[in-house]
Amino acid sequence: MKKITIVLALFLSFLGQGFAQKKYPYQDAKLGVEERVKDLLSRMSLEEKVRQMDMYKGEYFKEKEDFSKTKSDAKIGKLGIGAIHDIYPRSAKMINDLQKEVIENNRWGVPALIMCEMLHGYLDEGSTAFPMNIGLGATWDTNLMGKIGQVIGTEARAHGVHFGLGPNLDLGREPRWGRVAETFGEDAYLNSEIGLAMIKGMQGDDLKSDRSIIAEPKHFAVHGIPQAGGNSSPILVGERSAREDHLPSFEKAFKKGGALGTMCAYSELDGIPCAENHWLLTDVLREEWGFKGIVVSDLGAIKYLQTTHYVTDSPKESIHQAVAAGVDMQFYDFTNDFWQQTIIDLVNEKKLTMANIDRAAGGVLRLKFLLGLFENPYTDKSLIKLRFHSKENQAVALEAGHKSIVLLKNQNNILPLSKDIKNIAVIGPNANESRLGGYSVKNKVGTTVLEGIQQVVGDKAKVLYEEGVPLIVKGQIIPSKYLFTPDGSKNGLKGEYFNNRNVEGTPALTRIDSQVEFDWPWNPGVGVNDDDFSIRWTGYIQSEKSFDGWLGLSSDDGIRMWIDDQLVIDNWTKGATSIVTTPKNIEAGKKYKVRIEMWEGGWGARAHLRWNLDKINFQPAIDIAKKADVAIVVLGESNELVEENRDVATLDLHGMQQELIEAIHQTGTPVVCVLLNGRPLSVNWINENIPAIVEGWFPGEAGGKAVADVLFGNYNPGGRLPITFPKSVGQLPIYYNQKPSAIHRYVSESENPLYTFGYGLSYTTFEYTNLALSTKEIKPDGELKVSVDVKNTGNYDGDEVVQLYINDVYSSVTTPRKTLKGFKRIFIKKGETKHVEFSLTSEELAIWNREMKKVVEPGDFEVMIGGNSIHLLKEQFTVVNN
Repeated sequence: MKKITIVLALFLSFLGQGFAQKKYPYQDAKLGVEERVKDLLSRMSLEEKVRQMDMYKGEYFKEKEDFSKTKSDAKIGKLGIGAIHDIYPRSAKMINDLQKEVIENNRWGVPALIMCEMLHGYLDEGSTAFPMNIGLGATWDTNLMGKIGQVIGTEARAHGVHFGLGPNLDLGREPRWGRVAETFGEDAYLNSEIGLAMIKGMQGDDLKSDRSIIAEPKHFAVHGIPQAGGNSSPILVGERSAREDHLPSFEKAFKKGGALGTMCAYSELDGIPCAENHWLLTDVLREEWGFKGIVVSDLGAIKYLQTTHYVTDSPKESIHQAVAAGVDMQFYDFTNDFWQQTIIDLVNEKKLTMANIDRAAGGVLRLKFLLGLFENPYTDKSLIKLRFHSKENQAVALEAGHKSIVLLKNQNNILPLSKDIKNIAVIGPNANESRLGGYSVKNKVGTTVLEGIQQVVGDKAKVLYEEGVPLIVKGQIIPSKYLFTPDGSKNGLKGEYFNNRNVEGTPALTRIDSQVEFDWPWNPGVGVNDDDFSIRWTGYIQSEKSFDGWLGLSSDDGIRMWIDDQLVIDNWTKGATSIVTTPKNIEAGKKYKVRIEMWEGGWGARAHLRWNLDKINFQPAIDIAKKADVAIVVLGESNELVEENRDVATLDLHGMQQELIEAIHQTGTPVVCVLLNGRPLSVNWINENIPAIVEGWFPGEAGGKAVADVLFGNYNPGGRLPITFPKSVGQLPIYYNQKPSAIHRYVSESENPLYTFGYGLSYTTFEYTNLALSTKEIKPDGELKVSVDVKNTGNYDGDEVVQLYINDVYSSVTTPRKTLKGFKRIFIKKGETKHVEFSLTSEELAIWNREMKKVVEPGDFEVMIGGNSIHLLKEQFTVVNN
């Protein structure tokens, strides 16, 4: 009996470690993936399947940078793990130890899917940082995008990461929106081709490769044109507009690129939130396009069905509607236990079917089989050192920086600057700052423009630098010695922390905060929620010095302030992402009663209390400009001004930057303006008054060197605008291919934008001749060859972006007069001519007709080719009936 007991115990232990004595079909790598998925699903319990539908936070599994068995045991249990996000392994040992623990503690040996952010570079510290996506769109270079995708996939997979959140395929047609910087631009064709190339690079030829990861295009769908630029605001377009403009990028990513993940948007589309949109997530994505990957909610999207959209009345019903519509995995919407138990309850109550569960769990398992994780779940310990931020990867980052730069103005050929210049003034809030943009590599400090200029000119010139003005005039932190608790007994303010958004009930935490200067990635203190909390600070301010200035607050969600019981700042609904101020004449020694309240809804929190005791002084910048032969003024934005939840109501330069460049211009020294930004800016005065303007976007880790190379002629800029620059927000929307009836006729504003889509200058010139069509008539399913000769007629070698547009002259539904349907970035030596060819097929010529069918309609078409969207050669052809 004792012997039988021992054998049984060993057998159960063996099973508990995930190794079955019998080799089941799903364990046979020679079988097809679908057969393996079906077999494994048939063996799993409901609880095990639901566990595959969940995403866990990385912090649950590590202590600092090491795997923590103690913490992991509390989460892993015996049911396995679907996915883990935000873990960013720093060593192969850490992630391999975690995978081993997951595999050995579920009876089927299912590994975990490791997910991380990688919008324009694998997000963790030390990775290669590429230009922000809007800059990548400005490259118009699909070969480069393929290389960037390969670098991202290689660096991530070396760390044991399998699934990348990106790229962003939203159309950037609303520049006020803070996430426009994450997009590749405003055009569906450019967007789809750039995105497709990046996805192919990330996923490679075989997902089992240790250089490949799964790409997750986002945000599905039609997320890029929120009303008034407000993040998550409604998208009010119909099905035809969605299909013509916004869905093609995703369709191409899934059908041609093989992308196996997508993130559903947290916004609504035509009145239906995307997270419960069955037409979008099932009818189109799965049934029309044959998508076999997984749909992950954007962070909070399922919860928002109740709390933001008010289309469900409970968390349970939100989960029900999302999963039934086609969402496969949550993204921190609810606690893991609540999410899983709720789905189990919904199945038992017959509100969700096993088909819903098998679709979702089977999708996750399919990815794990395709990635080869059942056969090889671990990463080789040598890969990080070999492949991480290699010299080759850094070279790709520099190439991307070079190619992303757009020359907007070059009056009298002031650029490139002579390398014989003796005195150079480098001025501006972005001159000596690393501007990488949102979702950037952690703790990465890229080369600044000042550093790049110093590298390029060496000791041949004297380089002087002054910031001139802060990008955001934040004032100064109010020191603790000027803050007092309500009873005056201590320095600082009394802080009361509540586990709700409404500053109600009994505080979960009460403490004295010496200053209000906080940036919290998660919870602000012991016993306080990560999200959905609120805070009240009370006390008073007493300065030892009088000044006439302001008090200001910064936050990401709601914040408000009372001074002497008067409400002076009320950003309770939206927050104050940079800083919002109230004028205040502070008298020395006088006590000012203060109460500040804030709430946090999700994903990090911030709270800052400032004053402007010290004023801005332009004089040092003016002085160095007067001494210089040229002043390079570097302006723009940072990710405090353009990022998720960093929406704006104006496209003018923020703060006092306009006043700074005007003051430098008044010195009489020639001025070159460099812009580092993530959205189009209405730099009308600069365009009218400054002779040279270089658009650098957020140019990546080598961006400062790339900008300097352009300024001094080491690189001839060839980037082209992927997005229109309006003269003012009053022109919006003003993307290049609006419908013919979208006529901008204003009483006091121009009908034309500041800079058009596809625009960009070069240090050389190009001439287009011999536009030719292979035929003047084609059938709806035919193919038309288009060719043109492009000659470099200037004095520099350089890149030209050849752009092809079409016009369906008369059609059953309205169409733009000009739509991009082809482009090629080519290098042409001075004096050289290159012959460029394009092919037009039904894919480029089709429209969605009145019956909502995608067809090529017979009739006349125009084809247009040139170096921008305005100056174009034209020819005509006709589509005739079969």
